[in-house]
Amino acid sequence: KLVRHVPGRMRWHPARDHLRGTAKYGTPSPEPSAAPWSIRFNKTPFNEFLFATGDCTRWLIARKWAVYGNYANNPRWIERSSQRNKRYQARWYHRWNVPHEPWISVTDHGSAVHSGHVLYGGNNFGNIHASRVLPKHMGANVWIRNKPIKKSCAKIDGGGWKRVRHVPAGYHWHPATDQLVGTAVYGKKSDDVTAPAWSVRFNKANFNEFLFATGDCKKWLIAKKWSVMGRYANGQRWIDKSSLRNSKYKARWYRRNRVKEDPWVSLEDHGRSWNRGGILYGGKSWGNWHARSILPVHEGADVYIRSKVVMSSCAHLDGGGWT
Repeated sequence: KLVRHVPGRMRWHPARDHLRGTAKYGTPSPEPSAAPWSIRFNKTPFNEFLFATGDCTRWLIARKWAVYGNYANNPRWIERSSQRNKRYQARWYHRWNVPHEPWISVTDHGSAVHSGHVLYGGNNFGNIHASRVLPKHMGANVWIRNKPIKKSCAKIDGGGWKRVRHVPAGYHWHPATDQLVGTAVYGKKSDDVTAPAWSVRFNKANFNEFLFATGDCKKWLIAKKWSVMGRYANGQRWIDKSSLRNSKYKARWYRRNRVKEDPWVSLEDHGRSWNRGGILYGGKSWGNWHARSILPVHEGADVYIRSKVVMSSCAHLDGGGWT
């Protein structure tokens, strides 16, 4: 859906709303030469932006979460663009106190300004930010769409898993502060990995195993409930199996008293995982590299539970005959 337009002129969009969708001006028109216009889209469900020149020769697609936030010359994820058909990052600007931002570009902002690859700017900003692209490519447009991506890791290790908590791709971990007890309830349950964070109550559910997995199911681990629970700080906890190993091993995790972002559950020791994309659970909307090194790269993360009955018998000992 086309929501914002600027023609081939020497200045960017008049909007100052930081792409929140609250700016409304002009008369909507499909004509590239039409005067600048914008419609409200702040209450429209969507998860992707398309920024494109009027002639459609320069464009990029980015998730809503990649565009939003407060950042300055930071790498932000682009799903694909007129330059690349796969995900990559480019340095953008989006400072809340700067009315002409965000600056959205196909390449890093510094080079894009000179090469004409800036695709969004606001507050009627001019200079070469606009002159190198808008007059040459019939202006620029902003489009939005809601593209669900349904994915489940419930078949891992024979299946039987129920998803109970979800955080989408982004720069912050689960909002929950219940330390995985299962009392946190928020959001709306969905199979869409792009859905906003949600959690259902599971403190009274009958289960004995956790599965922590990224949204794309590429990184995961299974641990017994008792291994996750308890109090420990950099303590060794048992992992039954994971995307790294198919047998039991230990990793150092954290679940400290009154530390609401805990537990920190990771594929390897926390110390070597937090900034290398190895964390699979964190709470209290914690950010930093704990989140940014994995959530934007692997479609967020989910928590699953199941009750796995393990039958074991010693009836064969000493010749058998035991009942």
